[in-house]
Parts: sequence; structure tokens; C-alpha cells
Amino acid sequence: MNNTSDVIIIGLGAMGSATSMFLSHNGIKVIGFDSYSPPHEFGSSLGHTRVIREAYHEGTTYVPIVQRAYEIWLEMNENSKVPIIETYGGLLIGRKTGDIENALKSANKYDIPIKKMTSDEISQKFSVLNPPKEYIGLLESRGGAVFVENSINHMLNTALNNGSIHKYNERVVRWSKKSNYYLVETNLGNYKAEKLVFSSGAWITKLLPTLKLPIKIERQVLFWFSPRKNPDKFKSINMPNSGWDLDNGLSFYTMPNLENRGFKVAMHHNGEFVDPDTLIRESNDSDLKMVRDFLEEYIPDGNGELIDSKVCMYTDTPDQDFLIDSHPDDENIIICSPCSGHGFKFTPAIGEICSSLIINNSTNFDLDKFSLERLI
Repeated sequence: MNNTSDVIIIGLGAMGSATSMFLSHNGIKVIGFDSYSPPHEFGSSLGHTRVIREAYHEGTTYVPIVQRAYEIWLEMNENSKVPIIETYGGLLIGRKTGDIENALKSANKYDIPIKKMTSDEISQKFSVLNPPKEYIGLLESRGGAVFVENSINHMLNTALNNGSIHKYNERVVRWSKKSNYYLVETNLGNYKAEKLVFSSGAWITKLLPTLKLPIKIERQVLFWFSPRKNPDKFKSINMPNSGWDLDNGLSFYTMPNLENRGFKVAMHHNGEFVDPDTLIRESNDSDLKMVRDFLEEYIPDGNGELIDSKVCMYTDTPDQDFLIDSHPDDENIIICSPCSGHGFKFTPAIGEICSSLIINNSTNFDLDKFSLERLI
């Protein structure tokens, strides 16, 4: 009896857990699968915290979705015994063009409160930051952190309480369309459903090989440091997130010391392309040197003792936009997975969107930018 459902979700990380939560809330019978036991450290959703921001430089299309995500995150936070979201500010730093210019477009279109700062003003307000004189900053008050493992646990448990069935440590090996249902075969059994959701992140191309998706898997390394000086200035009451759009084409981001885990620093993109099944999950001297060189130039007080490091994966589309769409040959199959390394902040809104696509074959959000057609 437990092998048949309305919907099967393949992948129970961020997007899969959120989709299970919303589908089950609407009375849909769900079976979800994950090859590991989420939240785990084998995919993209790991590392204690993820940045959330509203004046989105990746495109104005994202803003209504992230605004809806804020609403859901805050509601989840009220119903959780552990923190889900914390807002303390976010600072984007760079030249007037590039990310800064595009973030201003989002802020202006959606009336997002944002404060422009000169390089001197940045250094005066946040003395541990050392931006070049010709750089400017955009300070956003609602920037902050979403707590990764707490969030996924909350969504998974909510879905289970709503009646979802989750199969952890069970790997989907193949699936097929039958006359009026889908057969999903795992290493432990066979299951049937009327509709499918693929939210399998870095493994999406292996589960949908016939689509020949132009997806690349990018290795990304996260670091946490104990500041060498002025540790109090690295706490969230004194320091926002910072995102750096540098002249050399590299991007870095930092997050303050939250829950005494250390000052978080990572390079955004420019990682090695890998196979998710052979990923090297330990950081190396080269990974660390890139981050230390950045810190020494721009945040030298933060370049202290290394506390921890984690390796995760970005699932990249060629244009680094999301993929949220139905299968080109079957509207009963929803694909919501590649988010190109900037998707976690949107998680509950994307889960709600996928639920609506399953139930209503539609959503109130503009998803044209995230279409499958652009990729194949």
C-alpha cells in the first residue's frame, strides 16, 4: 500500500523537501526518495548558513519569488524551536557597473530600501572591510542568513507530519512511463505515481539522460575562520554579509560569525567542474590560498586560524539561471533542480511553485526565464 502515491519526488534536499511540504499540506499523497539521509553533506545544501538578499543582481524576475520566500521563511521561523532565518544586513561591493548596477535595477523596480555607500563610508562603518577607493557599496537591511540544516529538517518533518512518506538511503535507479502511471525503480523496490518531481540537484542529468541537459557540476569550497583581530566586529550585530564583485572577474562572499561557528568566506563560482559521484570532498591548499589571498587584501583582520571547511556542489546552467519547468514531452513531470549556486534562499517559494504546477498546472510567478526550452 505504501508503494503507490499521487506524486513521487526524487531528491529530498532543499527543493524536494519544500515541495513535499507544500504538496502534503494540500492533501497530495507523496513518496519522496533520497540516496542519502537529508540534511546531508553530499550535495548542494550544506554548510550551516546560506545568504538571503532581496535586491537581486541576477535579474528582476527573481525578486517576487525571493520576496515570497522571505514570507515563508519568517513564518517557518515563528513555528520553529531553532533559527530558520536571521536578518542583519547585506552589503554588495564593487564598481558602479556589473552586479551593483543590476542590483539597483531590482531595488528601483520593486522599491527595495537600499543605501548607497562610498568606499570611505564602508570602511568607516565596517572598519574590518577594506574596499578599493573606486568601489561603492549597496547596503540592504533585509539581507541575512537562512540556516540550511535547520530549514531542511523543518520542511522534512512538516511534510512527514502532513502524511508524506520519505525513503532515505534509497537510490532511484530508473523510471519509466506506463499507460496511466509512472514506475520508479530503486535499489530497494518499485513504486508507482501519477506525477513526478525531479529535484535531484547534481544528479539531474543522470536521471534525465534523454534530455541531454547542458548542465555542469561545479565544486565549491566553504571556509570558516577565527578572526586574527577584532573578533567582535565579525559578529552579526556589527557586520553584514558582504559580496565582492572584483575587477579580476572573481566573486567572493562572506557571512559574519553566527552561532559561534566562525567567520564564513567562500568564492562564488570559478570552481572545478566535476562528476558528483567522484567529487573530492576535502579542501586543499589551493582552495584555501584563493580565499586567504582575498582576505589578506580586502578583510585582513578576518584572515585568522582556519576552523572548518566544507565542499559542496553548484549545479550550473549555461546562463546560471534556474530550471523550473515541466518535461517537454509530459506536463506531469516537473523538473526543479539546477539553481546554479544561488537557489537556497528561494527554497520554500520554489516548493510552493512546484506544488502549484503539480496541482494546477500553473503558477502566479513568471517562470519564462527558467524554461527548459532555452537549454535544449
